[in-house]
Amino acid sequence: MRRKKMVILPKLHAPAGKKWFVYFSVRDPRSDKMVRFKRSGKLNSIKSAKARRAEAERLIEEYRQKLLSGWTPFVDETEVIYEDSLQYKGLSDIYSKRRSSNRTLNYYSNKFLESIKGKVKPATLQSYTSKVRTFNAWVDARGESGNDISAISNKLIIEFFRFLIDERQLSGNSIGKYKQILFSLFEFVITNEDLRINPVYNIPECNRINDEAPRPVFSSDIEAFKKIIPEADPQLWMAIEFEFYCYLRPGRELRLLKIDDIDFARGLIFIDRNHFKTRRENVKEIPRHFLAKLRNTYKLHTFPRHYYVFGKNGMPGPQHLGKNNLRYRFNKFRDALQMPREYKLYSWKHTGGTLASESGIPVKDISDQMGHTSLSTTSAYLKRKGGRRITSIRDHYPEL
Repeated sequence: MRRKKMVILPKLHAPAGKKWFVYFSVRDPRSDKMVRFKRSGKLNSIKSAKARRAEAERLIEEYRQKLLSGWTPFVDETEVIYEDSLQYKGLSDIYSKRRSSNRTLNYYSNKFLESIKGKVKPATLQSYTSKVRTFNAWVDARGESGNDISAISNKLIIEFFRFLIDERQLSGNSIGKYKQILFSLFEFVITNEDLRINPVYNIPECNRINDEAPRPVFSSDIEAFKKIIPEADPQLWMAIEFEFYCYLRPGRELRLLKIDDIDFARGLIFIDRNHFKTRRENVKEIPRHFLAKLRNTYKLHTFPRHYYVFGKNGMPGPQHLGKNNLRYRFNKFRDALQMPREYKLYSWKHTGGTLASESGIPVKDISDQMGHTSLSTTSAYLKRKGGRRITSIRDHYPEL
């Protein structure tokens, strides 16, 4: 009887002038047909041909070893294959000895992430996905990814957090996020009645602060930025002004702002609820001097209403800028001026709020402009971002 091929080991496809990829084939145990898979990893982002070929060889060896040890690309489906230390000649036995299960960590991780799609913002989903993926990779590296979800013990969870704290050197804030996300993952498993106790508890404490959070820009540093950016990059400076005067966040609120969102007669900006942080509509007041500049200098009211304010080529246009475009541009100016790394594009929103408070504008008005739900939130925000300043010490302390 002719023996069936179970696996065709990986090879490189490297056509001149086209994208490279590694390909291999595995027999699907459900259909009994060979299925071809392609993997490129970071191959096509490598410019050097020598380095690219070296990466291709590494990728081939990675998948070769995985296939020889019994790994299958069908692991995310309804059947998972378990076997340890098998050689290629014994791969056919893997299929005959397989144990069906849909209760693995990988399976539930995918189901969990699928369940929150559309319920959270894209950035939040990305954060959840990244952290769940990190946990899965760590469990996989220990050789335990194929086990039933109930095999994930509290001891294993604590070892993972020790890894994050001791080896990854994450901050206490990041550890808290991992704890929240993994707890939610296992609560999801519990709701499906495949687990009785959530293993995420007694997590080690971490008080480390890796703080590069945005800080308000100091007044003398504002002047340094003003001497360069408005002339060198007017569009970037306009973005900074929208943050400073109207508290627009540099993500979706700023990047997806359209001409049609601005009322040039009354001096108002209407933020779409899908772009606002708390998912509710918000209205921003435009200070008179900034409104005059939008009309007379930037002349935004002369562009088609459907254009994005921050379009490509430095002008309003039908296509908005990429996610990190403005941030990268600001960072170049910051670094060229040798300014602190705590100054980020987001800093200009904090700068506006802090200076408005110092100028005597009521906290309630600042709160409304920021879109906060309570005055206590705004007060805490201003204290956290601006801190308690002793100006006499700052400005008049004698020199040594």
